[in-house]
Amino acid sequence: AFGPENIELADVAYEDTGKRVGEICAGRPLKAPGEKVAKGLLPKCVLVTATATSKAKQSVKDAAVYGYVRTATGDSAIANNPDFRSDAGQFAMIKTVPPGSERVQFEFVAVIPDKDIGAVEGSLGKLTFDSLKAISYPGGARMATFTACELDSLSDECDGEQEKFISK
Repeated sequence: AFGPENIELADVAYEDTGKRVGEICAGRPLKAPGEKVAKGLLPKCVLVTATATSKAKQSVKDAAVYGYVRTATGDSAIANNPDFRSDAGQFAMIKTVPPGSERVQFEFVAVIPDKDIGAVEGSLGKLTFDSLKAISYPGGARMATFTACELDSLSDECDGEQEKFISK
């Protein structure tokens, strides 16, 4: 592929994973972003299932997910797009999208204003997904989680890693 591959996402269903703050959601610990920005927001780990339609001939890896997600009161559930001015912010990633039309799943952290009806611990409330799409960029991942070794090169996770890069 020479350019980005657009992947349509339709028939969206979602559920609260029930994960608690600190547990891993979408590859990192579940928490609302920023201390001041997160005031009055409850972080929720959401598992989304959708039908992905890809025209690619092979499976696509690490497709970036874009779009709008609204809460029951019309607020943005995506922290990096609080005013709906842009869908330019990637908010999730689909590990693998098979060719054709197939069901796929991905997780993302929704930030639910605590004023929303039902936005109490354990309750997600109604979400509305608009303009949802995935894009695969040539050359690989746009948003990838750091490994334990990348975060701390002295950790036990790095045992044997350096040898992979030393020429013999």
